[in-house]
Amino acid sequence: MARVYEFGTFALDVGRRVLLSPAHGDVSLPAAAFDTLACLVEHAGDVVDKAALLQAVWPGVNVEENNLAHSVSVLRRALGERPGDDRFIATVPNRGYRFVAKVASRATASKLSADARAYQAYVTGLSALTRPGGGNLQCALRAFEDAVDRDPDFALAYVRLAHCYALLSVFGVEGPDQALPKARASVMRALELAPDLAEAHAQFAHVEALFSFDWVASERSFHRALELDPHLALAYHHMGVVQLAQGRIDDALASVRRAQALEPLALIFSANIGMIHYYARRYDDAIAQLQATLATDSGFDHARAYLGRTYLRLGETRKAIEQFGRCTNVTFGSVADLPAAYALGGRRDESRAALEQLLDRSRHRYVSLYDIAIVYAALDDVEQALTSLEHARELPFVVLDPAFDALRCEPRFQHIVARVVGGNST
Repeated sequence: MARVYEFGTFALDVGRRVLLSPAHGDVSLPAAAFDTLACLVEHAGDVVDKAALLQAVWPGVNVEENNLAHSVSVLRRALGERPGDDRFIATVPNRGYRFVAKVASRATASKLSADARAYQAYVTGLSALTRPGGGNLQCALRAFEDAVDRDPDFALAYVRLAHCYALLSVFGVEGPDQALPKARASVMRALELAPDLAEAHAQFAHVEALFSFDWVASERSFHRALELDPHLALAYHHMGVVQLAQGRIDDALASVRRAQALEPLALIFSANIGMIHYYARRYDDAIAQLQATLATDSGFDHARAYLGRTYLRLGETRKAIEQFGRCTNVTFGSVADLPAAYALGGRRDESRAALEQLLDRSRHRYVSLYDIAIVYAALDDVEQALTSLEHARELPFVVLDPAFDALRCEPRFQHIVARVVGGNST
């Protein structure tokens, strides 16, 4: 019976002769390279000597060893290995090769899908999720919902569905009271389907930390995720965000940089390094990092919003407003950007008019009280800023946020910070 073998974020479907990757869909491999990979994966953990590999891949044919070396080189490129990584294939000098990554068969732990249309929907959602914003998140949400509708046992799609719901709340698109139960239900379904799925444990940690401030449970789940997959970029990234929420700047930077090292092309990691510099008030570093991110993709509004906020904290209001005006997508905190910039730039009437629009909108749909508090703080309305924060359901980075520096000496604000740091969400 043909098997599907899963390792890292890849799935090797031996029967269909296809290598699947969430980032790239079907990975094209030459026949010899595929057969080499299949042989190594089927004997994962064992040294497969060169003679055995040559016989398995080219049975009855006399070929040179350099053909085998070429196939292994092709595989390493396809799997994203860099020289010296040995994340998947290790060379055993004078003997052969060993597949070193942890491998699960379809019979023991399924996280990808053998349904081609479900998998394609997953890839579509993942592409949108790597550039989060209101429109992209809605697109990702529809794609992941389609994926699990087509394959109700698609564990990894449930993980990403949970990620979508969490970000919809963090970005102020949907209220936590609506989004959080959906996020929890989705990630728990993933864990039910695949209890040893590292991505599910990482997402559970993310949800529990940002919404419940349960740092102990979160750390335990991150530890479990990395125990299952030490090279999981998602775990390092989520861990960095959670560390930032706790005010642990250096830890957060190290974690997100680790995620970026594992997946160098993921722009969200690059942007969030700039975001961390912003919250650390390392504004020159933030500008350099965010500009580098935007040089790769000028339409990445998450990076542009933080670039604008950095200019705003430096007193360069005109530059800030220019950046905010170029954003076309709802991102984390973006509804507060222009009203706050107007206030800090002396255009208080425009700021108050924008704030009134936000308050009117909040009567009909969800608007984050955290964002409203940022505008009140920019208008020097301490009382309303504090009241908004006290009633906010989400407080992602209140411990560090420069937008609230004028409130930090207030006992009420110190109580809010203590509530977050102490892990008490009530």
